Amino acid sequence: MRILTTGFALSLLVSGIAFADGAKPAAGKDKLTGEVVDITCYASHAGKGEKHAACAQKCMQSGLPAGIVADGKLYTVIMADHSSPNTKLAAWAGKTVTATGTKIERDGAQIFEIDTVTPGAAAAK
Repeated sequence: MRILTTGFALSLLVSGIAFADGAKPAAGKDKLTGEVVDITCYASHAGKGEKHAACAQKCMQSGLPAGIVADGKLYTVIMADHSSPNTKLAAWAGKTVTATGTKIERDGAQIFEIDTVTPGAAAAK
């Protein structure tokens, strides 16, 4: 009985440590619909939309960071598999996409870890 009680206490301690840093349990996935932008042009001169799509695509292909503007916020995007989001998102520059994954707020930054990305409602017309 003592071993069982000790094991249970240890499992509670480990569970507490796993969530102490604010990590979310893998319950449900978040969905984000917005415009794909290159963060550099978006931040420096509000570059976005169809008129800026070719520039944004070129910037992302050269390695500048990609983002999604949704709900009045700029989300820096990362991929769940730790690959470059630019590979997947450059073709969608200036267009609306719907991404599924996990919203993360870390040190004031809005981050979206993408599992999948598909054309958004505006892009599917």
